[in-house]
Amino acid sequence: MMLRVSVVAAVALVSAIGTSLGEQPTKGSYSFGPDQTIVDIGMLAWAPLKLDGLPEGIEIATLRGDLAKGGGEILLRTPPGYVVPNHSHTSDELYVWLKGPFTYVAADGTRQQMSAPAYISLPGHTPHALECGSEQCVFYLRYARPFDLQVHAMPAHK
Repeated sequence: MMLRVSVVAAVALVSAIGTSLGEQPTKGSYSFGPDQTIVDIGMLAWAPLKLDGLPEGIEIATLRGDLAKGGGEILLRTPPGYVVPNHSHTSDELYVWLKGPFTYVAADGTRQQMSAPAYISLPGHTPHALECGSEQCVFYLRYARPFDLQVHAMPAHK
C-alpha cells in the first residue's frame, strides 16, 4: 500500500517550522545578499518531523528554501536505531550523511552499511530505506522539486 503526503502537507510542515523563500529560515542562519545563506549548524532550532508514514523521533531543521516549491535544503536528525521506512519522492534527492553509521536499503532489498561522512544521490521515484546505527544520525537533504513522500512496503532482505 502506498501512502501519499501531499504538497499541502509539505506546505504545512514548512509553515510550522517558520521558513519560506526569502526569510531567514531559523536561528543561526544569516544572509548577506540574494541567494547567500550561512548557517551555524550548532545554533539551529530543531523540530519534530511529523509526516504520515514516518515513525516518531525524527527531527528537522530547515537551512533554506521552501519544500513546497522545490529547492528546499534541510537537516534531519534521528535517534540511534531509527528506521526511515522504504519510500520515494518525485524529486531527485541529494544526501550528505554527516554523523552516524547507517544502512542504505535499496528497492531490491540490497543492504549497504556505511559510516559518515557519505554522499547519496538518487533520481526521483527511487524507493529506498535508511536505518540509523548505534549512534544518533544527522544528514543533509536537498530536493529540487516540491516535496512529497510515498511510503512503500519494505523489500525482503537480500
